[in-house]
Amino acid sequence: MSRSTFLVLALSCALSYAAYGQNPSSNQPPAAPAASPATSQSSPPAGAGAPAAPAADATKVPMDEAVITLKNVCQPQAGATTPPPGCISGMTREQFEKLIAALQQPDKPPMPTELRRNFASQYAKMLIFADAARELNLENDPRFVQIFQFVRNQILTDALNQHIVQEYSHLPDQQIEDYYKQNPKKYVEATLQRIMVPRAAATADKPKPSEAEENAYADKIRERWVAGEDPAKLAKEAMEHAGLTNSPPDVNLGARRPGTLPEAHESVFELKPAEVSPVFSDPGSLYIYKVVSTRQVPLSDVKANISSTLQRQMITDTIEKIQKSATIVLNDAYFGPETPQTVRQTIITPNGAAGAKPGSAPPNPNAAPKPETPPK
Repeated sequence: MSRSTFLVLALSCALSYAAYGQNPSSNQPPAAPAASPATSQSSPPAGAGAPAAPAADATKVPMDEAVITLKNVCQPQAGATTPPPGCISGMTREQFEKLIAALQQPDKPPMPTELRRNFASQYAKMLIFADAARELNLENDPRFVQIFQFVRNQILTDALNQHIVQEYSHLPDQQIEDYYKQNPKKYVEATLQRIMVPRAAATADKPKPSEAEENAYADKIRERWVAGEDPAKLAKEAMEHAGLTNSPPDVNLGARRPGTLPEAHESVFELKPAEVSPVFSDPGSLYIYKVVSTRQVPLSDVKANISSTLQRQMITDTIEKIQKSATIVLNDAYFGPETPQTVRQTIITPNGAAGAKPGSAPPNPNAAPKPETPPK
């Protein structure tokens, strides 16, 4: 016969299985209360002569056949405080696979057979302990009622997050093509050369040059490059001028696309072939670019990238809209004044552990983007 299980009492199994879903290579069974010695069974050691068990084939088990059976574990009948002796309850293949499907993240592979058995064993033990908790009326304990309510909201938040991600997981080709046509400059690929002019440090013989002197020297290097001098020779000369003896970086950067240079240097992609950029001033060095050639990257090469870009933006916009639909006001007299946030906020799980676990809030769309990698 079927049994109904209170949602929150499955939380520990759910979170443990979700951890598998996030790491397909994991082979650790979900955590659950330890079984008593009387019910524990140990497998015979390898090589003990026992015949190998046949491989499981779940597809041959009827959907209405029990795959988990619990003896002497049933819900009490109406008016009774304990279940009838000798009763049997079970979970069919259909019920078990529905449970797995609910916990399984859509983009993760199926649970391996060995892990599925371990999960079923731990889940069955949890049901036994849950029934024991009901006998003590713990599900109505005010403290646990508060935890159930918190966890319900946490699971709903995670469900919303997954729903939003799934909603934008498959964008129509026309939407991708329209974005490509509306943003042609983003998909111009330029083959670049670059001269790095290091800033000179002060030495015992010579003081550090002023900002104006360094800019003037870099301008002269640029003028000589425009006039046709060898960029490799100019780069070597710039290194020596700064008092450095190591070899200069390769002037040939190869093919680059917008978004691959420091933000302040992105105007390089607006230049035409054979044009030399103005001098870009960074704290450690000055930089000069030359566009060797350009090409329009075909849609087929950037389709996946555009899809990811649109998905991130649509997810961010949706989450931001939900966040802005309400105003949060905290009582400063109780919580104290707001302080600058130094670490990313997370939802705290009932056992006190913090982290981005299943049920955590969607990512903060207002988080600062990662800084650009400085030029090499």
